[in-house]
Amino acid sequence: MLIGLGFLWTGTAYIAQAYRLLSLMDADSVSRITCGSYYLFQAAGICVVAWFFAKHPTFAGGRVLPFWSTIFALGCTAVSLYSTSLTVIIISGFLLNLAIGMLSGCYLTRLATNIPQQRRGAVFGFAYALGSIGTWLISLPMGGRFLWYRESFFAIIALAALTLPFIQHLSAPSIRRSLAGHPQKKFDWNLIILSGAVLLLLSMENTLGFSFPLKGASDSLYIEFVRIFYGVGLVIAGFVSDKNRRFGAICCLAALAFPFAALAHGNNEAGETLMWVLAYLFLGFFSVYRILLFSDISGKTGIPAFAVLGLMFGRLGEAAGTIGAGFFSGTPLIIISGAVFVLVIVLFFLLYQKIYTSVVSPEELEQQRFTAYSARFGFSAREQEIFALIIRGMSNAEIAAALYITESTVKFHIGNMFRKSGFARRSELITDYKLGSSH
Repeated sequence: MLIGLGFLWTGTAYIAQAYRLLSLMDADSVSRITCGSYYLFQAAGICVVAWFFAKHPTFAGGRVLPFWSTIFALGCTAVSLYSTSLTVIIISGFLLNLAIGMLSGCYLTRLATNIPQQRRGAVFGFAYALGSIGTWLISLPMGGRFLWYRESFFAIIALAALTLPFIQHLSAPSIRRSLAGHPQKKFDWNLIILSGAVLLLLSMENTLGFSFPLKGASDSLYIEFVRIFYGVGLVIAGFVSDKNRRFGAICCLAALAFPFAALAHGNNEAGETLMWVLAYLFLGFFSVYRILLFSDISGKTGIPAFAVLGLMFGRLGEAAGTIGAGFFSGTPLIIISGAVFVLVIVLFFLLYQKIYTSVVSPEELEQQRFTAYSARFGFSAREQEIFALIIRGMSNAEIAAALYITESTVKFHIGNMFRKSGFARRSELITDYKLGSSH
């Protein structure tokens, strides 16, 4: 709830501030500011939180930093929405995104310190989906243009207030307890650098490939509506990643084909809404992967500061992609994007081999153990099928029904299994298997 509500109100403030700029500037300039410069300030805010967690974990893990960051962000939002000076609006936007980065760092660190690894994808996916869908619901009044009006600030205040009770539960001792019994492991700086490079290039390629529709967003696109599909993509990606981290990583790489194809499609805005829908669906895999990669590294090493690096590298990549798309267009942009595409694939597979090739899921590990145990006693294929059902506690009659054989045939194979293993009762065979002893 803390991550979800935090993303909801900061995302709403971010979009409202962007619409304020759109009422005063051309869309190309706004795109470069909001998706370029502002993301750099978010990355800077994330760095501040990482530094605090590394040097002053008690302060970083408490309620003071997120509370005052919230107050500061609300003040910047008010200035950006009510000021009539374009310079003041832009500067307040810089400071707002600095605070958003700090809040994101404070909240996302909790994925590594408070959430079990096998649940992080679902927690993050649902939390960010809450933010995306919530932003759409908030935008519905006034013909779907509520966030274009200054009155949206009061909704932002109300949403930010909802996070305060959750912030009151934050404390440094909770971080220590979550890491108790999990001593810090030696970490490989080469892995940190490689992971950061992959995430930066993934985000850069995604932004390079899908930059052109932003030009007409102010007139032809209902951005908040298509963010619903971002929520759907986040939930799907979260479940897939929790099921198997390798599947999540592969889906992330496969999703990279879309922005590259979108870039090759050219500046055709006829199907703009469809392109945004697909982009947000695929973006869910990018967002989940870049958060979980460093959250898992943080959880394994016991260093909370690492948890925020995924979002930081992602924001840097998005800023670089936006700036690159602003300087280049047409064939040069396609060539640059293609070079980044090739580079990210090469580095991704290096990272995949370093992290995931040695990772075995619980199901695969159990299957390997079952195969090794059966091979030790020379069980036949049919005996292995019967043994698997014996482990599940099935009777001879149930085994016969499941395998479409007679009960006497089941007894015959079990007798052979007893002879090969040296056990006289199935309970002894089950116990030996479950204890993993070598008979």
